[in-house]
Order: sequence, then C-alpha cells, then structure tokens
Amino acid sequence: METPLLPSEQCSTHIYRGPRGKKDNEASHINDGSSPLSVFLLYFAEIITLLVVETNRYYHDYIDRLDNGPSPEPDVTEAEMFVFMALTVLMGHGVRDKLTYYWSTMNQLYTPF
Repeated sequence: METPLLPSEQCSTHIYRGPRGKKDNEASHINDGSSPLSVFLLYFAEIITLLVVETNRYYHDYIDRLDNGPSPEPDVTEAEMFVFMALTVLMGHGVRDKLTYYWSTMNQLYTPF
C-alpha cells in the first residue's frame, strides 16, 4: 500500500502559515502584535489545506464513477475554501427561517457586513 502524501505535498497552492519559531517543528507564539488572521491561520491552515485536498479528491472520484457525467470543473483552491468558511461563520450572525435563505441572493434576505 502506498504511503499517502501530506496535504502540503498534494496541493500546488500554499497559503501563509503564520509566524514560525526557530525550527519548523517548534510551536509558533502568539503575542500582543498578532493579528486575528495570524492566530486563526496558526491553528487552521493545515486543516484548510486538508479540506481542499479531500474535497477535490472526492469530486474527482465522483466524476470518474459517472458514465456520461459533466466535464470536470477546476479544483477548489484554498482561497475559495477560506471564502466558504467565512460565509459559513457569517451565517451565525443572522437568523433565517430556512437554510437556503442564508445563501439566497434576494434583496429581502441581504446581510450587510
């Protein structure tokens, strides 16, 4: 059985990984000057990469199983996954009657931010 590649070896795009210590395996430090984004990336950058890799793998497996399926779409990128995550977090800031209303483009359901 083949050894699976690490997410960073499978993905061609790389995102900012936050501040690093003296050694790569040394934990990064959070200080007073750390931005909220750098703290978020400190904990979630590798998870986002893994989500992208597994989402693309699942999609390609699904397309390969279809006999006369659609032509494959471009792979999901880490930037797109961050946008999806941001929209999902934003859903918690408003109350809607149905799940589909959170993703609606109707003017009545617009959520300013």
